[in-house]
Amino acid sequence: MYPARSAIGAGIALALTGLFTAWLLPEASALPFLVAPMGASAVLDFALPAAPLAQPRAVLLGNFVSALFGVAAVQLFPDPLVAGSLGAGAAILAMQLLRCTHPPGGAVALFTAFGGDAVREAGFAFALLPVGLNSLLLVGLGIAFNNLAGSRYPHRAENASTAAPRTNDQPAAERTSFSDSDVEAVLDRLEDRPDIEAEDLANLLRAVEAEAFARRNPLPLCFDIMSRDVITCHASDEISTTLALMDDRRVSALPVLDEQEHVVGLAPRHILARASQGAVREFMLSGACLVAIDRPAASLMSLLSDGVHHHAVVVWRNGMLAGLITQTDLLASIWHASEANCERAPEIE
Repeated sequence: MYPARSAIGAGIALALTGLFTAWLLPEASALPFLVAPMGASAVLDFALPAAPLAQPRAVLLGNFVSALFGVAAVQLFPDPLVAGSLGAGAAILAMQLLRCTHPPGGAVALFTAFGGDAVREAGFAFALLPVGLNSLLLVGLGIAFNNLAGSRYPHRAENASTAAPRTNDQPAAERTSFSDSDVEAVLDRLEDRPDIEAEDLANLLRAVEAEAFARRNPLPLCFDIMSRDVITCHASDEISTTLALMDDRRVSALPVLDEQEHVVGLAPRHILARASQGAVREFMLSGACLVAIDRPAASLMSLLSDGVHHHAVVVWRNGMLAGLITQTDLLASIWHASEANCERAPEIE
């Protein structure tokens, strides 16, 4: 379903981008209303919206800077092959230095060199229209489509920066293990830096730590320790109504359901309380906080100590709600498991 959805979204976005740009261009203009590299940008925006190369900064700045270098090369070197080669090379260097690497940018520089007299006459304005406008429209449509379809774009790694207490202490997960800055320092020292953000890599490594912990310290499954009598809300509910429900039932978070009663996220009170109005779907957590019933409970250690998540929503395989696990539930299961391990440990004389 996802491949078809991203393909349809990209096709619609490219068509709308071309139509709007053609409407803005003068009738006598020989400039293309949709530059070919936008097809590659659409692949990243719609098929890989979480990739660093697909983020709005990379698309907008990468294509724009590449077009500038492409035009500059055309002005300096009449031969398209020389201009294209030098322009694309300079564009690649500039994108890396500006931290806005976007592979279609290299194609933009090359396209500019072979664009003919129309591009040469347009000069540096070509970077704004059509390249800049194409990129802006594609990103805007990508944001709208991906978020409506349930994919977070621009991609933001969930971290403790917005939820942790406003003190100088690091989040618990970073005080007892490595921090995001440690990961960033290691990435900077690598000669061939992988295409991944430090926060995303840190979250991945913490998940690996949790998996290893679960393997070494077997605990019950999520199904075994979850609460089953769970109060819920819907994604379309107003925040004020949801907060009133939390106060009435004395709970600090509610699983969020869609119209078909499938779980789509979690609404923590400390996040909703910062919003004065709007629907729950605009502020709910999603993704990592949804866990399978057969997941080892110990693997939730990194999730429930990251400073953002204090609950995990347990979901059946069909997407329906099974239960809820709090930090207290997890601590209790670890405590009982440690007691059992102590009872089984042999006495040392």
